[in-house]
Amino acid sequence: MSSSKMYTNPAARSWTYQYETDIQLAQDFHKRLPGYRPSPLVPLPAVAKELGVKNVFVKDESNRLGLPAFKILGASWGTFRAIAEQTGLSLDSSLETIAEAARKANTTLFAATEGNHGRAVARMGKLLGVPTRLLMSRFADEETVKKIEGEGAHVVVIAGDYDAAVAKASEEANNASGGLLIQDNAFEGYEQIPAWIVEGYSTLLVEAEQQLAAQGLKATAMVTPIGVGSLGHAVVAHCKSDGREVAVVTVEPETAACLHQNLKAGKWTTIETSATIMNGMNCGTVSPISWSVFQNGVDASVTVSDLECHHAVQYLHANGVNAGPCGGASLAALRKVLTPDDTSLDLGVDAVLVLLSTEGARGYIVP
Repeated sequence: MSSSKMYTNPAARSWTYQYETDIQLAQDFHKRLPGYRPSPLVPLPAVAKELGVKNVFVKDESNRLGLPAFKILGASWGTFRAIAEQTGLSLDSSLETIAEAARKANTTLFAATEGNHGRAVARMGKLLGVPTRLLMSRFADEETVKKIEGEGAHVVVIAGDYDAAVAKASEEANNASGGLLIQDNAFEGYEQIPAWIVEGYSTLLVEAEQQLAAQGLKATAMVTPIGVGSLGHAVVAHCKSDGREVAVVTVEPETAACLHQNLKAGKWTTIETSATIMNGMNCGTVSPISWSVFQNGVDASVTVSDLECHHAVQYLHANGVNAGPCGGASLAALRKVLTPDDTSLDLGVDAVLVLLSTEGARGYIVP
């Protein structure tokens, strides 16, 4: 079922996901990283009251391992796995052992980025002492470029869009001796590292589950932003596995709603996008390894305008959550999904809702 502003899939409620690998390995790895600690789960009681549900919480990823976004969880595990495979090391190797092996192999990390993923890859390059080269689209803003360069990476802004940046990063990695592409979206012939990055994001979901359990609560639904879809893939995998039966709501910018349009059309395809304050979600193609997971496991998909997102960011700031636009999108989506005149996703008065706020506050042009 779909409307102009919302897509719903009633069959997703009973769909189940089966993990193919041991995601505990990723969680154990993250605990070995310097400065690891669970990100906060912040209650929003006024929003719960406004929407007529039991609880609303925000998983605040504005400070994850010293970076202003969740991306380091996927980038670190994906990089670690890729170097371990490149150099023949075991998955219980220390960061120091991996770093030494990477330097001996002349490893260079490559990625395309709209911001946070690239900065996370650059941080891993810095941590391991290996060079990082990042490709950015024409939508790149100067502040973001400077922050990534501050991690020691070499940044190239191209004339094309994000998909063109991915193609260029892939080409350069393939042509470089010791080149490794650490990309969070898959494409034909490149599926393994994106799958590891998806695994890496499981850490924040397990944290949220444990934080709720400590309060005697269990999530009813989770709202996740969607860019290329790696985080969303991890969210669906978590919510639909091991008998959890948690509803998944996805959110995208109106100007870059690749998943939303694909779900409504019932087929995977690339769309044209245009600028949005939600830069990290300005992606025209859903990662192909994630598409079938979304088609089966997403309960509802909504799009939000830059203005709706901006209002949500302002609200979160006033309530102690240091969110950027990609983080504010989840609250904007929840307010759309739970409007009194739309009962297509009725979660009930006892619902416990978790919003993923995926990035910290940053500058943007107010819509």
